[in-house]
Amino acid sequence: MSGFFLVCFCVLLLNQRGKCIFERNLSLSAIPVFMKKILVPTDFSDGAYNALIHALRHASATGASVTVVHAYLMPPTGTAVMVDITDLLRKNAEENLDDLRERTAELQFAKGVDVTYKAKHGTVTDVLHRMTEKKAYDLVVMGTQGASGITEKFLGSNAASAARNVKCPLLTVPAEKPYKPIEKIVIATDLRDLKNPEVFGIVESLAEKHEAVIRFLHVRKTDEPFDHAKSEQFKKQVSENFKHKAPVFTFIFENDIEDGLSDALEKDGADLLTVIHRERGFFQSLFHSSVSQTLVNEAAMPVLVLHD
Repeated sequence: MSGFFLVCFCVLLLNQRGKCIFERNLSLSAIPVFMKKILVPTDFSDGAYNALIHALRHASATGASVTVVHAYLMPPTGTAVMVDITDLLRKNAEENLDDLRERTAELQFAKGVDVTYKAKHGTVTDVLHRMTEKKAYDLVVMGTQGASGITEKFLGSNAASAARNVKCPLLTVPAEKPYKPIEKIVIATDLRDLKNPEVFGIVESLAEKHEAVIRFLHVRKTDEPFDHAKSEQFKKQVSENFKHKAPVFTFIFENDIEDGLSDALEKDGADLLTVIHRERGFFQSLFHSSVSQTLVNEAAMPVLVLHD
């Protein structure tokens, strides 16, 4: 079947707090982009291992290969000493990677996954940038530890830096979040057209392999004008970049946008939150205000960051 068709049914819903929710279901058609290579940075912490488990689960479902990398770096303390310390760090990294290889080899669900292990000199962000700059990987999966500051509170300093600087889809996994199959994917949107709508290919790949529902979520204040033409244009763009899954579009009108977003995610029981990193800034571009900082910081689910 070529082209796309609309399944014409609209539903007006009220959530538990009486907020108005408008939904439209679309069936879509396009050429999907499948996930083939996953990169997983590790510092050998429990949080990093949990992220690796998530990556291996996704690889098992999609047929992707996995590369585990440890970045090691020692601040300069003198040329001669630096050489010796760096060599020691490399050997230590390789030994820890061998231990990790033995540990993951015992995972029955990952028996068929092609996994390689590498130690690279540099900061985490620099190593990820070098390894992904030529689109050698389709997804980076990394654990989040939490730290100080608005951005770092949720993503952790390394993940926050990766979200800003690594031009590759990034899946961040909270350290205490065990893996569960993805059943519902929520994509937060401000309804602006994307320069590169093909980035949704990885979402469709995950949704297809996990048989998950995809929901686009847009929240605006009740007194804010709603641009129907803009909305229809965005839906048309989306429809041209999906094939196997029919996303649901949800529009929530709520004076407190932060509450509206949080309520919607909790009510929907989302397993994966997807956000867009635009050129003009990460958090500022997710919706139409900085309120999304709080939402993402406090998310208790994996977050997929796509780059436009």
